[in-house]
Amino acid sequence: MNILSYSYKKRGALEFTFDAFPHSKVVFHPIKTYYFIRTVRWNAADPVVTRRDLEIMEMVANLEMGTLDHYKKRKGYKPITLNEYQ
Repeated sequence: MNILSYSYKKRGALEFTFDAFPHSKVVFHPIKTYYFIRTVRWNAADPVVTRRDLEIMEMVANLEMGTLDHYKKRKGYKPITLNEYQ
């Protein structure tokens, strides 16, 4: 999964668009030192977003923002192989 675009919003939020869901906007908010998905503005033209998709989006976004190490240290982190989120 790749990032098509992202933009900065109010209060530190980021809005991402991913290639697997090009019509949906994913809003991330900072939690401590990493970013976590707050909402997905899903569009019916895209496939349904699963929990695994959300985890992959979080990994890719935190990798892009340089906060992946902090994200991996969180309590609920589950390892994802590199080929799953590319």
